[in-house]
Amino acid sequence: MRRPAVTIGSPAAGAVAGAGGVGPSDAESADARVWMQAARAWVIERHPYLDVALTSMILVARPGMGTVAVDARWRLYYDPMRVLELKRAHGIKALAGDWVHEVMHLLRDHPVRWEDLRDAPGYHRVFNMAADALVNTDVADLGLPLLATDVTFATLPPAAGCTRSMATEEIYSRILATMLPAAASNLSEAHDGSARQAGAGTEGEEGEEQDCGSGAGGPQRGWEEPLADGPDDGSPDSARADIIREETAHQVREYARRGIGAVPGGLRVWADALLDPAVDWRKELRSVVSRRIGRAAGVTDYAFTRLARRRVPGFTLPGMVGAAPPRIAAVIDTSGSMGSDDLAQCLGDLLGLSRAVSADGTGITVVTCDADARRVGIVRTPGQVRGVQLRGGGGTDMTVGIEECALMRPRPEVVVVMTDGYTPWPPRAPAGLESATVIALLTTGDAAASVPRWIRTIAVKGASRG
Repeated sequence: MRRPAVTIGSPAAGAVAGAGGVGPSDAESADARVWMQAARAWVIERHPYLDVALTSMILVARPGMGTVAVDARWRLYYDPMRVLELKRAHGIKALAGDWVHEVMHLLRDHPVRWEDLRDAPGYHRVFNMAADALVNTDVADLGLPLLATDVTFATLPPAAGCTRSMATEEIYSRILATMLPAAASNLSEAHDGSARQAGAGTEGEEGEEQDCGSGAGGPQRGWEEPLADGPDDGSPDSARADIIREETAHQVREYARRGIGAVPGGLRVWADALLDPAVDWRKELRSVVSRRIGRAAGVTDYAFTRLARRRVPGFTLPGMVGAAPPRIAAVIDTSGSMGSDDLAQCLGDLLGLSRAVSADGTGITVVTCDADARRVGIVRTPGQVRGVQLRGGGGTDMTVGIEECALMRPRPEVVVVMTDGYTPWPPRAPAGLESATVIALLTTGDAAASVPRWIRTIAVKGASRG
């Protein structure tokens, strides 16, 4: 979120607001709108590849809001008094930074990506933090000023170890991993607390929280225009937004190819990932597991654990029962070759897997493995996943981890092995797992050729969406 440099309604701001500091006059509101339009034109003149995206955004004034934000329909909300004060204190470049910051949320499709996480609703503020740190690198790369209250990688918890090369989802996951789940709300409050110190506040006149808006993830805010079924103001719907992203990605590529001005590296990575998408291995993993769940869901049989409704004198008839969801085990490589990024990625994959199968209450039995296997327990919720401790650091042999799964009672029907792939593999399925689906989820594709053919291999590859 971009935030004001001084308190709205303070003596400094009051000098702009006029007598009483009660809000903008018609002339001030018109002046603020002109400055916002001028700042957009300033960005487009210097960075033409953002032309389509920026001109697709709709300006909506929200007096007293104290900040700037976007919704999922590409509307940019602004406080006229904040605009005038920011222009007075920092010049037009600060307003240009607002435009770049908010359009990056939309280009990176943060609303949909937040929904895909299916995490606790209150955590959307923490996701906003992760997204802010990333898009503010784009702001800085374009030579635009960052305010003292802006979220950057330097202001994130050091223990999270976040870097700009990570995707928003990984940054978000790492922030949460540095604290107990119950403390995440405190962190999100601290995020908004810096706005209070800067004078923006976190609540508007109707008590609504103030942040980057639903355009950065989370529910529709009360101060936003209707996202659907409202008056047609020309704001892009999801289909048009996809076209805007693609057009912008093509322009980014073209300007980078021709060497016209500076194109931030993060934008080039985003454009390449959008135009040349690699296989989404997380969706593929969920698909494999979901197919197994679907097959199990369609299986029925007779059992005496449930008696039939039909009664025959002198006989007890079995009833029809459905099959239980498949049993799933995850083997996580904790050997010395697995760096901190690999282990963090494995936890993220385990979190995504748990969400993919959580609808029917399926638990995942977790085994950590280097040269020895250790059964951790069963996880069902995101909080339990984040509590998994990945310790090890010895040699590598995923064979013992897979064999540990074969010893389980009842045996798992799906086994997901999360590893960098630099490990011995069993040449054939251990006794008891012959009919199981075994998946090797590799943190790199370099070792994919060494995985035996009886194991389904999914390798992480391709550029990050940022």
